[in-house]
Amino acid sequence: MVFSIVFFVIYTLGLNKQLSFVHWGWSDFVRALIGALLFLITSLIVVIGHRDGAGIAAGVFGLLAGILFAYDAYITFPTLRKTHTAAPTESPEGV
Repeated sequence: MVFSIVFFVIYTLGLNKQLSFVHWGWSDFVRALIGALLFLITSLIVVIGHRDGAGIAAGVFGLLAGILFAYDAYITFPTLRKTHTAAPTESPEGV
């Protein structure tokens, strides 16, 4: 959650354009993937360990948040994969 807030502030202030040494696409993908894993693992532990209504509700909402983070990682990944364009086979002289 903290990573998401940090990335939100960075994108809101436009710092991603100033800090060009960071690959922001991969950073965003890793943020979403780590968030999904942490939310899913924690929520499963809570759902399995708690039998009261609040614990089950917290686990279910955590699972939903983990699924949303996973979907964010899923839709972010195709933007990272650039299609390779073939090099031209013609000679520069046009012969």
